[in-house]
Amino acid sequence: MRILMFGPNHETKGGIATVIANFRDHFHSDAHTMFHLESWKEGSLWKRTFHSARGLFLLPFQIKKKRIDMVHIHMAQDGSYFRKAIATRLAKWSGAGVLLHIHGSHFDQYHQESAPWLQKNLIRTLRKADCIIVLNEDVTTYFAKFGIPMEIIQNAVPIPETQTSPAERTQISSFGQLGERKGTYDILAIAPVLYAKHPEVTIHLYGDGDIKQAQEIIHTKQLKNIRIGGWITATEKEKAMQQTMIHLLPSYQEGLPMSILETMAHGIPNISTYVGGIPDIIEPGKDGFLIHPGDHELLFAALTTLIEQDAEREKMSLAAAEKIKNQFSMPAYIHKWNQLYSEWDS
Repeated sequence: MRILMFGPNHETKGGIATVIANFRDHFHSDAHTMFHLESWKEGSLWKRTFHSARGLFLLPFQIKKKRIDMVHIHMAQDGSYFRKAIATRLAKWSGAGVLLHIHGSHFDQYHQESAPWLQKNLIRTLRKADCIIVLNEDVTTYFAKFGIPMEIIQNAVPIPETQTSPAERTQISSFGQLGERKGTYDILAIAPVLYAKHPEVTIHLYGDGDIKQAQEIIHTKQLKNIRIGGWITATEKEKAMQQTMIHLLPSYQEGLPMSILETMAHGIPNISTYVGGIPDIIEPGKDGFLIHPGDHELLFAALTTLIEQDAEREKMSLAAAEKIKNQFSMPAYIHKWNQLYSEWDS
């Protein structure tokens, strides 16, 4: 089967781009050939608009030229939805099948909170797809009420070739867009009490988003143990991973965060929340801790436990790395996709 993957440039920021980059680097098949077409590229408003329009314009021509059987469309909410809704219709009009790969952290909530006209449009778009893949059961349960079947394929990550030992790691990190949804302000809220108990520990916040707001809080509260790392390159991220002993992601909404999979692959225990697909990955007490969003007391307790109990942290480190290797590694992931494509093609 000939597949055209339609999604953002693989070098842009965000989890979808990381998934696409992994497909580009690791997908191989004797039965299926994959091509790529960009739907969006980072830059100025003009540049983003140009690449979005260009991708949609080229889509029907690429389907005909490359004799595409299926368009694998990566979709999230907001602007991504509108671009991919058009792409879905263009692909069907051009005679290709459509696989919608939904990454949105709260795609079910996006539908629920949208205006009535958009709710209807979204359902019509989903019903045009031949196959829909999502990241967690919450989304499948919600859309089942509308008679829309979905399958779950959880994300995966490459296994690092080398790792530092847990004893050599000294910092706490949070990888992801800064803001309320990712729990950044909860991390800042517990920073003063953490500093009082462990002044030697620093928390590094990596990502774009509400950087200015975070810096204002750090300045106002004079937080001495918080560092803003900003958005970092893949090489810089790898270096930061090697220095990280604990990963914090106390999110309020998620699908299946790539940052959790990536850190666990590096043997880093996570402290995260019972949202989205996260409980499908982290087993509390074995390879990390889970709390309810906004629970500052438990966030602080889990953090101090992992800081103070070296043996517990190292045990979780080994368990986290082993879980990713066995359940969320790229070979198993690519095998699932090859199976799915083959089933559709049969």
